[in-house]
Amino acid sequence: MASSPRAGPREHRVWRGPGWTVAARRVAVPAALMLAGPLSAQDVIELPARDSFMVGAFLPGYEVGSVLDGGWDAFGEIGDLAFDAAGNLYIFDTQALRISVVDPAGALVRQFGQRGEGPGEFESDFGEMLRMAVLRDGRVVVYTWNRGAFVVFGTDGDYERMVRIPGGSRTTFMGLQALPGADAVLATSPVLRPSAAAPPDVRRRAGNTSTFRAIERFALDGFLSTVDTVAAAWNPPGEPAGFAPQLVSGALPDGGIAFSDSSAYAIKIVSSNGDLVRILTRPIRPDPVTERDKALFIEWQFEFERSFERDLARLGGTYADIAEKMSDRNRRRAESMTFYHEIPVVRALKTGWSGNIWIQRTRLAGVGDIDILTPDGRYLGTYPAAAIAMPSAFGPDGLIALVERDELDVPKVVVRRLPARLR
Repeated sequence: MASSPRAGPREHRVWRGPGWTVAARRVAVPAALMLAGPLSAQDVIELPARDSFMVGAFLPGYEVGSVLDGGWDAFGEIGDLAFDAAGNLYIFDTQALRISVVDPAGALVRQFGQRGEGPGEFESDFGEMLRMAVLRDGRVVVYTWNRGAFVVFGTDGDYERMVRIPGGSRTTFMGLQALPGADAVLATSPVLRPSAAAPPDVRRRAGNTSTFRAIERFALDGFLSTVDTVAAAWNPPGEPAGFAPQLVSGALPDGGIAFSDSSAYAIKIVSSNGDLVRILTRPIRPDPVTERDKALFIEWQFEFERSFERDLARLGGTYADIAEKMSDRNRRRAESMTFYHEIPVVRALKTGWSGNIWIQRTRLAGVGDIDILTPDGRYLGTYPAAAIAMPSAFGPDGLIALVERDELDVPKVVVRRLPARLR
C-alpha cells in the first residue's frame, strides 16, 4: 500500500476548552486509496499533520470491580463491555460466564448467564471465544463459537432465541458491535471461518480471491442470520504474517461504516449500502520494518502462542493432541514467516455513540496516541497515550468504559464521561 508523505515536526498544542477548530484541506484522490469503489476528488480530506494534544476534562463516573470473593463485582476475566440507550453498562465476565448490568450510577440492575449446555447457558471450555454486543433497546447478543450461533437475550435478561449463522461452528469473531437502528451486528474485524463455509455474498464480493477482505453485517431478525458484505476492503498481497495491515471497523449512527485496511493513515467512510463516500487522511508515514522489528515480532508471537498452547493442553484428551499439533505448526510457520514491508500507522479503530472515530496509532514500545475524528472530516484533537487508553465501550451522552487492573492483576471497570466537545 502506498504511503503518504512523512509528517513534519509535531506541534504540541493543547486544547483546554471549546477552543479552536483545526482546518482540513481536500485533495485529489491517490489511486492507491481507491479500494472500495469510485470516489470524487473533493471527498478525500487531508487532515493536519501536526498533533493538537488534549488533556483532562473527563467528567467523573463510577468504578466497579471488587477484590473480595463473593461480591457481585468480583470479576474473573472481563471480556466485552457495551452500553444501551439508557446508559446502562453490560459487563461480560467470560470466566464466570455471567453478564452484569449496571445502571448509570454504578448500581447492579441484574445478572444473567451461567455455565451449562442448555438455552442461554455457555460452556466453560469456550469462554475466551464468546463475543457480546448490546442492541440499543437493551437486548443482548452473544456469539457462541462451539454452536456457531448468536444467543439473544431479552431486555429482562431472559433467554429469547438462538440465531444460527451460515457455516455453523468454527467461525470466529474477534469483535462485535450493534448496528444503530437495526436488529443486526457488525463484525469489527475479519470473520475467520473455513473457506467453504463463507456465505455466497462474501465469496462474490471478494471475487473468490484473496484480493479483498469482507466487512460483514449479520442480521438477527429470525432463526438463521442473513449475512451481508458492507464493503470489500483491501487485503495485502502475499498474506504477510508479520506487521500486516489490520482491517478494523466501526459502525456509524446512519448505518454506515468507518474502517482502516492499509498501512497508511487513510480512514474510509462507507454508506449503509456500501458506497465509499469519503477518505480521511493524515500525512503520517509508516515506518519501514527492520530486521530487529522482525526478531522482536517472532519472539512475541512465540510467547503468545506458547501461552495458548499451554492453556489448551491443560484441558487434556483431544485438546492436548491439538495443542501438540499446533506447536509443531507454529514452529514451522515461524521459520518461514513473511513480513509486510512497513509498520501500519493505525493500530485500532472504534466509533463512539455519536459517530466520532477514535484512531489509535501504532507505537512499537507500547500503545500509541489516539486521534479523534468526525465522519464528515474534522480533526478534533489527539489524546497522548499516557492520558487515556482506548475505551472498551462507548455509550450515550459521552459515556466511556475502560478495563483496568490493579497491582494484584484484579480487573475493574472504570466509567467516565467525555467533555461536551467530544460527545
